Amino acid sequence: MRPFLASVMTLALAGSAAAFGQDVTGTVESNQLAARSATFYVNTSATINNARTESLGVAITSSGDVVIGWEDDAGDEAELNYLGAVWTLYSGGGVSVTPDTTITSNLGGEITSKFLSYFRADKSPIPGNTAWGPKIKANLFGDGFGMGATVYALGGEVPAWADWDAGGDWPGVQLLSSGSEPLGIVSGVPADYGAASGNIRIGDWDYLANGNIVVVGESRQGDDLVNRYGGAAAGNHVIYRIVTPAGQEVKAVSLASEVPSVTEMWHGAAVTANGFAIRFGLGGRGTVRLFDNAGNPTSANIDLGTLAENELAAQGGRGDGIGFHGNGKDAYVCATTGLDGGGARQVWVTVLNADGTLRYSKAATPGVPLTNVGRVDAAIDESGRVFVVFGGTTANDNPNFPLIIGTMLKPDGSPVDKPFFLSEREGPLEAFYESRHPRIAVRKDAFAVVWESQNSELDFGTRVVAGRTFGIAHKPGSIESVGLTRIVPDTPVINPGADALGNWEPYASVLGTSTFLIEGNTFADDGLMMNQRYVVMLQPAAGGAPKMVEGFYADNGQPFKGQINASRQNGNPGRVAGDTRPGAVNYMVGGEASPHVYSQFQSDNRWNLGFDRLTDGRYGTVQAFSLDVGTLTPSPLFKAIDSSNARATSGVPPGNQITRFGGDIAALGNGNFVSVVEDRSRVLVADSDYVAATIYAPDGTVVKDTFVVANGDIWSNVAACQGGFVVRAKPQDGSAGRVLYFYDNAGVLKGQAHQSTSGSNFDAGRGDGTRIAGHINSPYVFLAGKVTDGNIVKVAAWDCRNQQFVAAAEVSEAGFAGNFDRANLAVDALNRVAVSWVSQPPGYEQNQVAARVLVLNPDAKTITPLTSSFLPFVNAAETGGIRTIQMSIAMTTKQILVAAKGEINLANQPANGANSPRELNFYTVISHPDPKDDPTPPVGGAPEFTRIAKNANGTLTVEWTGGGTLQSAPAVTGDWTDVAGAASPYTFTPSQTQGFHRIRR
Repeated sequence: MRPFLASVMTLALAGSAAAFGQDVTGTVESNQLAARSATFYVNTSATINNARTESLGVAITSSGDVVIGWEDDAGDEAELNYLGAVWTLYSGGGVSVTPDTTITSNLGGEITSKFLSYFRADKSPIPGNTAWGPKIKANLFGDGFGMGATVYALGGEVPAWADWDAGGDWPGVQLLSSGSEPLGIVSGVPADYGAASGNIRIGDWDYLANGNIVVVGESRQGDDLVNRYGGAAAGNHVIYRIVTPAGQEVKAVSLASEVPSVTEMWHGAAVTANGFAIRFGLGGRGTVRLFDNAGNPTSANIDLGTLAENELAAQGGRGDGIGFHGNGKDAYVCATTGLDGGGARQVWVTVLNADGTLRYSKAATPGVPLTNVGRVDAAIDESGRVFVVFGGTTANDNPNFPLIIGTMLKPDGSPVDKPFFLSEREGPLEAFYESRHPRIAVRKDAFAVVWESQNSELDFGTRVVAGRTFGIAHKPGSIESVGLTRIVPDTPVINPGADALGNWEPYASVLGTSTFLIEGNTFADDGLMMNQRYVVMLQPAAGGAPKMVEGFYADNGQPFKGQINASRQNGNPGRVAGDTRPGAVNYMVGGEASPHVYSQFQSDNRWNLGFDRLTDGRYGTVQAFSLDVGTLTPSPLFKAIDSSNARATSGVPPGNQITRFGGDIAALGNGNFVSVVEDRSRVLVADSDYVAATIYAPDGTVVKDTFVVANGDIWSNVAACQGGFVVRAKPQDGSAGRVLYFYDNAGVLKGQAHQSTSGSNFDAGRGDGTRIAGHINSPYVFLAGKVTDGNIVKVAAWDCRNQQFVAAAEVSEAGFAGNFDRANLAVDALNRVAVSWVSQPPGYEQNQVAARVLVLNPDAKTITPLTSSFLPFVNAAETGGIRTIQMSIAMTTKQILVAAKGEINLANQPANGANSPRELNFYTVISHPDPKDDPTPPVGGAPEFTRIAKNANGTLTVEWTGGGTLQSAPAVTGDWTDVAGAASPYTFTPSQTQGFHRIRR
């Protein structure tokens, strides 16, 4: 039908095309926005649609998903497809993420749907026919979202709430984690209050900054206004109650208004950092009252018309058709509509400061001749920008039926540009029917808008929920643009003077807090420029001259520069891992190699135990080193060995790719190393490739011999954490997705978690572009990658102690429009995570590595940014062939290293264009946005004084263990300064009668 209708519409409008676009001339881009999604339709006839869609709500979770709620009644409340109050989740990219769920009624029957409502205590979902009029909110201060609604029959499905149903309707809120785990139901009134005769509708609700919940109701128990609150006459009245997430009452039910007069409300609870506001209708006028987070009033009733000195600010009555929201920080916005003094239709915006004073009150669309305006809404972000949406018509654009129009206002209330049609599919030349009643939500730089549309291709003329997502346009800048400084400019790991062979990229790690390690593949030193070898760049983390060393040393202890791979010269990149304990000196190198073929590695019988490595077999090979961090001189700790099958005494692999890196290497918190490869040898599993792990001591002693993590493949995805390590691999049952397997340092499996428990659609592949990372001082492991349901990079965290999901967040800004590819990450000792990804920002002809630094707050279950996204390399240019891809990242608590491959300007003059060989390996070191000392217990334990002695010559000698820096001060309160060059034992001559010393880790 659509092609025919489109052609008819085009013919009908052809003669008047010039009439369109005269009033609404703005665009998404001109309003400094970027569209994150196309218009999407939620409850089409392909799902459940009862043709009565109304009462929409929307919010954005801390993980970036969009919660959408609505009402869509059927003919009979007993029907399971009666959707009185339901919600579902979409990704920030506009893709449905709530899975099909079986919903069983206690009263009989079941349905399968993505549209959910309340949950029982056992976390089973119930049908959407127990309440109506949903109000959707997400916690602006941490984890969680929920749906509030006017409940009338919850007790039949959740018996614990039967007492509340006895008196009539009551306000009930279903709370969930951002990962959609049901957390419980809370009520806006206690049982005896709700059970009294008469209805109490939900007015609105929200999360407070202190973690509690405010629930606002419109009580129609009219006599209470007299009997409970001392009013002169019975009537409706707005009440509020504060409860904990567990439902414990914090603030008893109280009257919202300063005076016990008749008040009404439908929408209008909003929050800032130090309190909340309730907007209600008092005598038909928009009125606001402010409260602190404990629920104590901090203002009298504020008549918005009087405050703004403009009657348009007081329009909207109880609130059905207006918007009132807080930004979670310091402001509230109220959007209304009405006729101004000159009789012109206006969309009006009033912004209040958190203390109730007026910031501004003005027209949102000055100069635009609006002929009709339906419902309006507005969202205000933390910077004070306001995004206004409304359904309406203008004199020239669309005289026949309303469409959704948006406009952006600067923090001072002035328009960014002209208004624009919100949907690319529902403009005046595309839409066939009306669109109306928009609702909007904001979180950080992301906006989500939903509305009632009759323009769905499946259901022309039937009202459905439509949506679209946006972000504040973001084009990443240099490190300086986010306040960072460069410690080491872009530096090649090695420049062989020839193009790489197409599969070589760097891997990075850090040794202690002193030295970054960057593994690179290059050509063997045989003059042929065609055979593979491994090298490692040693870069002091604080800056200074680096040193390149060989990745593998021959059995005689000398660096090996020859060909080391007998069957694939563009073989997989090598791996490197450093012991991250302060003061550590050991690191391990891994790579796919064939040392059994070369005489330099045949000083003993280790290749001849019975396992056939073939004449050209290659396998994950590892070797550990001890580094003199002063001279950057490594010493091999054992001979290069086969990581997985070094002790195998039989077997013939089916091909020369025996084991692969593939996996990765991680240094454990006790100083040992775990090496994980993708094993294709068939030694431990006869009929499948499998992920194999082996734990080694630094001297090569086997701590735990090779064991199978899971069947299947792997790429990187091995991470150490406090007390153990994590491997991301396929599920044991062979089903789809990826699982995090949690081990202790001895290699004992402690549990597992499917990556889907994050609630995010991370790629389910082997891990080329989806990686994990951790730190031995932190009990959390992090996963980062581009999700499959949007042009979005996300990060998630799990607790290694109990394998529970903790938090997730979007890394890339909502308005970062670059095309994204693989991601990588690193974690420091304080749960700060640096994430990098391949992007192509607007205006760039080639891919560029982007990065952002964030921090996990495990108590709030949030991951929040410390910086905006930025381009970490000096070599970032829109033209000239500059390209950076396939990055690796490492960090201390003070510095961040990003390594990549690509084509750069070797003089670090990117404006002059690329002049390096193709796919050169290089790196840069930049400052940490929040530098702090590393609290990780050092090698040998925490620093400890072991001896203080007074010598015969009057000097003092101080001795200590555990490394660290000796500091001195004239008093115990400071000021403390480092003692230059001091190492244990330290002898000095006292210069004063008293002095104090301490060791700083």
